[in-house]
Amino acid sequence: MLFSFIAEAQSDSLKWVKEINEQVWKPFISHITSGNNEGFSSLHSKRITRVTIDNGTVHDYEKYFPPQSGNANKQQKTTNLLFELRFDKRISNGTKAWETGYYKGRVMKDGVEQRSYYGRFFVVLEKENGIWKIIVDADTGTGATNENFNKASPIE
Repeated sequence: MLFSFIAEAQSDSLKWVKEINEQVWKPFISHITSGNNEGFSSLHSKRITRVTIDNGTVHDYEKYFPPQSGNANKQQKTTNLLFELRFDKRISNGTKAWETGYYKGRVMKDGVEQRSYYGRFFVVLEKENGIWKIIVDADTGTGATNENFNKASPIE
């Protein structure tokens, strides 16, 4: 009896992970790497709480996503960014989710050596009108290493 409950919970969890990947994380990566600020902000709830742990700051939607000038997304891109996410914890009940992990960014600019950076993230997601949205987004550099990044699981 307990085994069937655990198997059913794991099956449901996998379904929600796939939904979250498609609705949030795949577009998140695409919007970050393309510089699409409007698309990036659309993945977040208007009720977002953004925490930058290392700076000790907490922001709401208006502070995290200040109005952009009409040319903000149209500026010529001279830098390329590759961005990856890996997860060490993904918990969901189908309407709310807690996810933690690491990110790695690589910045490439002509004539400049590639630079990599790492971070550790903590995210709470919630369904709004049937769509997953980020409602809490916190990150830190503490513990964010290539080794820890590589230990975590990639997007499925």
